[in-house]
Amino acid sequence: MKHSVSILLFLLAVINRGNAASDSLQAKIVSAVPPSFLELRIPNDSISANDMLNEKIVDLVNVDERDKKVPTPWTTHQGGGFGWFIRMIGFYWQAVDRQRYKFVGTNEKNGLSMPGEKDQLTEHDINFTLVPHLDQYMNFVYRGRMEQIKRGQFKRARRADITKPPFVPPTLQTAEIYDLHCELTPPKKVRDSVNALFYPCIHGNNLDKHPNFCDMKPTVGMYGVFVLDCNHSCHPEIHPYEWLWWLKLTKDETAGNNFNKTWMLGFFKESSNRFILWSRSPRVGTIAVPFIFKTSETKSYLKLSHLASGKFQPRGIKLMKTVPADSKRFDFTDTVVQLGLNNGKTFPFHLRTDYPVKTQALRWWISDLQTDADNKWVWGYLNIVVSVKDAYTAKLESVTMQ
Repeated sequence: MKHSVSILLFLLAVINRGNAASDSLQAKIVSAVPPSFLELRIPNDSISANDMLNEKIVDLVNVDERDKKVPTPWTTHQGGGFGWFIRMIGFYWQAVDRQRYKFVGTNEKNGLSMPGEKDQLTEHDINFTLVPHLDQYMNFVYRGRMEQIKRGQFKRARRADITKPPFVPPTLQTAEIYDLHCELTPPKKVRDSVNALFYPCIHGNNLDKHPNFCDMKPTVGMYGVFVLDCNHSCHPEIHPYEWLWWLKLTKDETAGNNFNKTWMLGFFKESSNRFILWSRSPRVGTIAVPFIFKTSETKSYLKLSHLASGKFQPRGIKLMKTVPADSKRFDFTDTVVQLGLNNGKTFPFHLRTDYPVKTQALRWWISDLQTDADNKWVWGYLNIVVSVKDAYTAKLESVTMQ
């Protein structure tokens, strides 16, 4: 009887851990590691001191959503069926091309702009003002300024001379003028927990005091609709942003030549009444986060910690056509995938969570898996897909161990 109980307890422990050591995946063999992935091994204090390097690393993350295109060319405040009138008198958001885009930059203003203790009607906009230092994103802002000129609203802008930045092609020397507002009203039902666990979104707290930043000028990535805000001179914005992510670089992450990476990941539904058709439930999206390990670091792992979350909606996963059929649930605390390297060698890829989440609405898979011909490195992307009513936030840690 004693032996039977011991065997039963062992089997239950294995089931609870969700250990999938029998899973395997073959890496593609290439000649060398891409320089962009090797930058993930740079110590965090060096990344924190270099905005352009930080932006390059944050830009490695790839994001997507089910509805890449919004259904209408413009939207406005909704007021008892008078949205058309509000637009007629000149207050609306005009989609540049009705598409969602990724944008990466560094917050160059004095922290976040947010409302006071009370919402403004249904608005509670948490506003980053990002300055990009990478060419593709500086040119993205410039494109928005050209659209602003087309609409004839630039004369109302703070900088109205179209012969000067930001209305002429950007350079690194003029980058700080090519800033972009990025705004979202986070869902009210989860706002308190998002404020405590993810990022500041309630009056009285800002980036310098929040434990996930401790810095008024962090680098972040956004994904959302590219618009002209014609309530204010038709200046370009990402509004609403729905994916938000950054590399956490507080004192704990930058001390002691640390190069382990901690990613903060958030996915949201815009909750004001201005973007009802643009940000509908369920919100369904994917995020792909890069990783790299030396093949000698066999005890290394990725760990996903679930933070603030709303209601999961599994039906949305079927709407995301890019999710592979063999994607898996996060119904474990520790699982292992054997990654096939060169010459028949393998690397144990450990994925952990802080607690199992058994819903079909949150799944994962590995993609773009590669190794070098000398079997020194293995790298790729951990992909996460989520379908949620209003919000999901998480922390993903990449920990290196021999």
